[in-house]
Amino acid sequence: MSFQPSPLQPQLYYPPSSEARRLVRLAPWLVSPTDGKPGVVARLVLMAMIAPMTQLTFVSFHLQSFLFLVFHRKWPSLIGHGVFMTTENLFILAALRPFALGPVNAAVAYALLLLVWYGVVAWQERLLLWFGVCVVLVGGLYALSAPVAELLLQLHVPVWSAILVSAFLIAASHTPEKALPPRAAGRFRWIPLFEFTAAPGISVVERLGRILRVAMFTVWGTLDECWAAPRLMPYNYLMVMMRFGYAPQLAGQLNGWCEDAWQNGEPAIDYVGTGGGTFLAASVGE
Repeated sequence: MSFQPSPLQPQLYYPPSSEARRLVRLAPWLVSPTDGKPGVVARLVLMAMIAPMTQLTFVSFHLQSFLFLVFHRKWPSLIGHGVFMTTENLFILAALRPFALGPVNAAVAYALLLLVWYGVVAWQERLLLWFGVCVVLVGGLYALSAPVAELLLQLHVPVWSAILVSAFLIAASHTPEKALPPRAAGRFRWIPLFEFTAAPGISVVERLGRILRVAMFTVWGTLDECWAAPRLMPYNYLMVMMRFGYAPQLAGQLNGWCEDAWQNGEPAIDYVGTGGGTFLAASVGE
């Protein structure tokens, strides 16, 4: 497997998915820049998105699962994501209820889209019980969306604000995590928050710039989680199921990858393995 130039020694645990390889072909400026050096626009996008390889892939189960475990190690993060990704999708359904897509209500269309999406991922891995849970979950959220929409209307609360608050709370639940990921702070490495903002020897201007950069993640993080919740909501429930013994071999593999990557100290954020912010090489997409 080929990687872009990096100060780290990357290691691959699982081959990149066809979606990841396609993304390398279609958007090399962002996910596989020449010599591992993104341009100005790419650096800004990467700082905001952190991990476009997972943000822009949708049925890559192993990548999504690995990064879900890597990014959510603490209980506040796990609970925050499970609860507020669910409420975000509930509020999205409530927001869509007044609209129609031809003969189909937009909320019905969104619920069906989620079920087809989750069904494809679950079928690939033969996790049919997980899909059954997804059916109950999405069906329950759809049923609740009508009274929730009515309640928000009575309280004069814009439904879009409820969506944004849910996304903000998802992002905020990352706060207790071990370190800032690559691209959020350092280019390649995971860096503890205090080490990044209070590093000795940096000027006052640079220190203020770093603090501002971290503060801006209240914005970027909220937008990222708005986008991520439809994709990642079912993974919250899968991880709970695995804690209770579901798919033990797969659970052991996923958790083993995560633990090994953290012992190495630099979990990859573009692929399943280690190497921090190391990019995949363009040859991966060939």
